[in-house]
Amino acid sequence: MERIYQPSLLNNTTDQDYWSETKPVLTQGIDMNRLIGIPHLFSRLFDTREGFHVVPIGVMTLQADGRLTGYSSATEGKWIPYRQGGVSPDRAFAFITAHNDWLPSSTWQQMMGDMPIGFYCDGPESPQKLCLVPQVTIPGETRIVYLIASCLRFYRRTVPTLLEQLYEEGIPPERIKVVVNGCPHSDDRMIDGVAYAFSTHNAWEYSTLYEAPLRWEFDYGMLIHDTVRIFPGFRRKVETFNGHLPWDFLPATPMGRCLLGLYAHDFLQRQNSWLESIDGIDKQNGVITEVAGELVLRARMALAIGDPERNGQACEAEYRESIDEFNTGAPRVRRVFPTLNLHKFIHTGPVSSESL
Repeated sequence: MERIYQPSLLNNTTDQDYWSETKPVLTQGIDMNRLIGIPHLFSRLFDTREGFHVVPIGVMTLQADGRLTGYSSATEGKWIPYRQGGVSPDRAFAFITAHNDWLPSSTWQQMMGDMPIGFYCDGPESPQKLCLVPQVTIPGETRIVYLIASCLRFYRRTVPTLLEQLYEEGIPPERIKVVVNGCPHSDDRMIDGVAYAFSTHNAWEYSTLYEAPLRWEFDYGMLIHDTVRIFPGFRRKVETFNGHLPWDFLPATPMGRCLLGLYAHDFLQRQNSWLESIDGIDKQNGVITEVAGELVLRARMALAIGDPERNGQACEAEYRESIDEFNTGAPRVRRVFPTLNLHKFIHTGPVSSESL
């Protein structure tokens, strides 16, 4: 087996040096000429261990006359210049609530790179960061592949059904990659035009994230499980994310539930040593690591995927009914991911995590 791993440009310098050179710089004052009349993704901004995480609320545009178009709510009724923040009022603004013209909901007077940064002040009574990310589409040449996570025991049964649904979405075989974990030997195969990586690595869906950057070249890989079902529109939602920054991770929910989402090739390369170290992780600790948002916290720049049918808002996954989807006598819970038009069948309490 020949692997195509190529060292990232990050290896020419230290990770810390790279991040120091590429991290957006915080400056005082907002360039309003680059903001007025231009759509931006209105979002919450969270500091993380390695960088920051953006959770979209909706796409909005500040108009020159003070109106807000696109996203609006009772807390964002209009905008006005902000005069008391330490910079000139032509370089700062406040959102005023729709229910009281005297009450601001947030004030803005900084930029991180070219993203305006604000602080929410309408409650609860603690500072909360906000940001406006220029709504830029991804370049047409961006290479996106679909990474299916499966295992040796079940891939013959689960993967064919999922492949049919991906084909119905217009995704060609050459853009689909399957990782089968828990194999006795590592191997690369082409099966009906689809690349399969048979891996000895055995760490649930983490094995796919471990193997993908070692086996294939891409810009972003969309991780899905072999136990998902997709609805029409899945591909459109995956491939219309905001491309303003080179995001490390674009999770399908704000905390990256079930590890579903888009991963940058460089990010997975940087995490490869850690992913290799968790080979053989038990299911309980794998779930703990996932639910703790470990990969969100490891990303320098992360952006939760927003739902274009909800004006770009990020959404949590929703639990639905239990069903014996695989006709094995082991019911699973259907969990819907609305931002992707996808649902997944996950184990219920009494069902063994090793069973289908």
